[in-house]
Amino acid sequence: MRTAALVLASGLSRRFGTDDKLLADLKGQALLAYCLDTAKTARFDGYLVICPDPDPRAELARSLGFQVIPNPSPEQGQGASIALGAKYCQSAGFEAACILLGDMPFVSAEYLQALSKANGDIIFSLNNDRDQPPAIFRGEALAALTALSGDQGAKTLDLSAFHITQMDLPDPLAMDFDRPEDFDLNY
Repeated sequence: MRTAALVLASGLSRRFGTDDKLLADLKGQALLAYCLDTAKTARFDGYLVICPDPDPRAELARSLGFQVIPNPSPEQGQGASIALGAKYCQSAGFEAACILLGDMPFVSAEYLQALSKANGDIIFSLNNDRDQPPAIFRGEALAALTALSGDQGAKTLDLSAFHITQMDLPDPLAMDFDRPEDFDLNY
């Protein structure tokens, strides 16, 4: 099954202040670069990033071998970004997508490979009893994502028709970055 890594990088970083959190430096490289590097290491069939274009995020993604899906309206929210990506995946012949967030730098390639091997139409990461990305959507589940809108993710959809699997995502891998103080790491 042809699977694309689909990185969401359209967020407006409202909680981060005036700077772009995805381009903020984390131990010598942009926060977004961690997610992109990990996706490449995990070896998918395609590498896509959804972000505004032209934009420095798009330049970074292209420099790392990603195809940019331009998001002309990032203010419409995460659901709209996912729908945009799902539509592109279908038109490009991908049968599945692994949705990743650009602000989760510690997800490992090994975790993504294990997620890819799990059975199910939808494989959610599970952290603190909460389904979250990274997540894989296959076949009709990928098609269902095209109906999303607003700032909510897949949880707004009726997923009862799909076989859903959950895979534990340990706390260190689940860390996401939203505020400047999140970058003050002591390790």
